[in-house]
Amino acid sequence: MKLEQKAKQFSEAMFHVAAASNSEIDVKDSLSHLSKSIKNLPELRSFLLSKRVTSSDKSKAVNAVFSEKCHSIVIEFIALIEKENIVKLIPLLEKYFNTLLIEKKNVVNVNAEISQEMKEDKKIQFKGMLDKALNKNSELSFNVNPKLLGGIRLRVGNELIDISIINHLNKLRHEMLDAK
Repeated sequence: MKLEQKAKQFSEAMFHVAAASNSEIDVKDSLSHLSKSIKNLPELRSFLLSKRVTSSDKSKAVNAVFSEKCHSIVIEFIALIEKENIVKLIPLLEKYFNTLLIEKKNVVNVNAEISQEMKEDKKIQFKGMLDKALNKNSELSFNVNPKLLGGIRLRVGNELIDISIINHLNKLRHEMLDAK
């Protein structure tokens, strides 16, 4: 069976277990954390790909390292899939789990780029307005980018909405150059 197919089946099983305990978002965050760690830590990737370390020892090490940062469903799942290539499987699980979450829970991922840090109460207020406008529950993350000068750049799923000052200035510059 192909890894993609296994990842789909595994993510469906994990989603059903997470839904039963109402912990879908926690499992999603755990898979995301684990996937980012594998991507950004070459030592971890090398360890997980090593032929010298047994699958059981890899599973135990991941459990020991991530047990406090990852949901117990994810940790237990990793112990069950010790024969699989975790480095390739975890990002696929994250992808398919997120797809299921979006379909079943009406959730959308939103990344907001802002020019300066916002207070927590303003972030909550913004999330509420965004949820209402999209008619979905948003998984909202904020990144500060001072180059925007002001305004906001939103990535809602695969769609980009750019209402930043730098974007308006660039549009004005292009209009003025085209007017010559």
